[in-house]
Amino acid sequence: MKHKALFVGLTTIDIQYFIDQIPVANTKVKTDIPDILVGGPATNAAVAFAYLNKTATLASPAGLNAFSSFIDQDLNSVGVDHFDLAYGQEFETILATVLTSKNGDRTIVTHNPTELESTILPQKLIDLVEPQILLVDGFYPEFSLECSKICKMQGIPVVSDCGSWKPQFDEQLNYIDIAICSTDFMPPQCHSQNELFDFMRAKNVKSVAISNGSHKIEYLSNEKKGSVTVPQVEVKDTLGAGDFLHGAFCYYFLECNDFAEAIKQASSLASFTCSIKGTRKWLNFNHNT
Repeated sequence: MKHKALFVGLTTIDIQYFIDQIPVANTKVKTDIPDILVGGPATNAAVAFAYLNKTATLASPAGLNAFSSFIDQDLNSVGVDHFDLAYGQEFETILATVLTSKNGDRTIVTHNPTELESTILPQKLIDLVEPQILLVDGFYPEFSLECSKICKMQGIPVVSDCGSWKPQFDEQLNYIDIAICSTDFMPPQCHSQNELFDFMRAKNVKSVAISNGSHKIEYLSNEKKGSVTVPQVEVKDTLGAGDFLHGAFCYYFLECNDFAEAIKQASSLASFTCSIKGTRKWLNFNHNT
């Protein structure tokens, strides 16, 4: 272990089917046995960080349900220490059905999480973990916002996974240092990449990156614009790639304290994960070989 990172947000159960192509209406498709794994934006990011760092800390609700022991076993197996924010409570697991086609594209059907009454206060969590970096994924906004405020006050870099716009981001971004956005992330008043950069400047976000699949990652950092070329691979599965980008970024940023270099290194790992089916099998390989 080199670094301490805290990831706050969503944990899901992903049921992933691999199919030749997305089926048309009123058809039945037979596939091989699906992968059933633990997922979610913050969770997958923690998995990637642990892959590089040997350990990571995740704070997310799992609670008491039919999947509780499965979640514990999965996270333990990949080196992720888990603070269950719904510990001892009945809690509905977020389920996601994923259809991954032959070219690596995926279609996801899922549902929003229920409200959270955390069993640990944000300040207590930060005191226990003593993170060097915090990542939030936009879920459980009240808890995530308080964690962000505490870390911001303590000078701990706060990273936001900006996958799609959610109303809570309007306040959350006031306490974010680094935003890694998808091309789908557009605040209501923004209609272009430049407008998004201007919006983030107004929120005092120091560094912003916009990922776009296999295309270049555009970024603005310390008022300097640039781009990072994404390594090209034979794509077999894109599920979780963005999340792995975020987790790897946190690791490399702590390693080099250079935003552009961290994005470059993280994009290499994220691309590598796309060359292997599933969100766990790639962990058995060294992406640098």
